[in-house]
Amino acid sequence: MSLLRLLQLSDSAFPTGAYAFSDGLETLTTRGAVRSPADLTAFLAGQLTHGWGAQDAPACALAWGADPGTLAELDALLDDLKLVPGPRAASTRVGANLRRAATHLWPDVTAALPVTRHHATTFGTLACALGAPREDTVTAFVSGWLLGRATSATRLMKLGGLDAQRGAAHCNGAAQACIRAALYATPDDLFTFTPLLDLAASEQPGLDARLFQT
Repeated sequence: MSLLRLLQLSDSAFPTGAYAFSDGLETLTTRGAVRSPADLTAFLAGQLTHGWGAQDAPACALAWGADPGTLAELDALLDDLKLVPGPRAASTRVGANLRRAATHLWPDVTAALPVTRHHATTFGTLACALGAPREDTVTAFVSGWLLGRATSATRLMKLGGLDAQRGAAHCNGAAQACIRAALYATPDDLFTFTPLLDLAASEQPGLDARLFQT
């Protein structure tokens, strides 16, 4: 039962509103920095290694089974690491939506959940409460992000679903490395180094036409 709940929780159809965010991919495609399937693969792998995967994945792992004080510190750390307002607000918005949706589905479980704000901390805490193992939790979290961004690419690029999924599949090694690193991370290990993506996220509000909010 815990695996079924975890799969439901990480499914792109789960009503968190995560589909409204592209994590900078829209700006990069608009500017021409990401144009081909190979570019998409490089974007996804780079995010897993130096961006989202080095920040949110370990935060999710650390949130699993954590006490309220540790969760508050993780949320504060994510506030500091997410330098651009758009992605920072997106993370807390998706986190709130995740908790709200879970409350409707599993009120007996969520009633005792400690306070969390960001998507990563909320996902880790909720998955633990639902009985999902820690490694499975991080794996589902990473998979949900990776496939979500691949789906975003089909809306932003002249790219079919199979090509987008192939790009995600080519990131298997980066995804596995991301998961392993997250499981052994400490709070001091959380980082991000994606200056191009930070610039893209800052430019997102100024795009003439937008499909996504980040």
